[in-house]
Amino acid sequence: MPNVELPTTHEAIRELVSRRDAAALELLTKVAASDDQFFRRTAVEVIGKHKEVRSLQGVILRALIDPSEYVVRAACDVVARCKVSEAHDLILSNLASTSGSTRQSALRAISAIWQDADFSVVFRAYLRDAEIHVRREAAWVLRTRAVSENWRTLFDAFSVDVLARHRQWAREIAEAFSNAEMVPLLSKLAFDSDGHVRKAASRAIEIISAR
Repeated sequence: MPNVELPTTHEAIRELVSRRDAAALELLTKVAASDDQFFRRTAVEVIGKHKEVRSLQGVILRALIDPSEYVVRAACDVVARCKVSEAHDLILSNLASTSGSTRQSALRAISAIWQDADFSVVFRAYLRDAEIHVRREAAWVLRTRAVSENWRTLFDAFSVDVLARHRQWAREIAEAFSNAEMVPLLSKLAFDSDGHVRKAASRAIEIISAR
């Protein structure tokens, strides 16, 4: 298919989302490999919304190693939306991106295709990433993945976090997984500087003590 037949506007690329014929899929594949990074991004976004997204999975995997961070982030969003588990290792590699926005997008994708071994990688991002919005994204992912094997690690970290919301999450995690031995630690949160944290900690103490 010669390049002159490729869509030349973003609108024309987006119109392909409703077409399921082989020609449309070939057009999306070719646009996703074009020279224009913004056309590539739009093509990836359209593929992520297309009913034939699984047949174009290879395009999404290639987009995860695209030289353009815009394209990579679009591919991360598709992985998150469509739960493309085959992209797992490529997503993990993007947690080392020099772009904070890309690392954040990769974290959202990892949350959708989570494997137990991801905990240590995401926890390290929560503790050490240079950008606060990435650390907060990592914290959100960890909160949703709290289980009996890792809850204490999360509680210890969240309970001393500078962000009050994370200290509230520590209370929620303790309430869900702990027993009476945690009451003394929760008692410290009952004297937290944030009123919401104090109230939540007191509630957790009551619930745990009543078990």
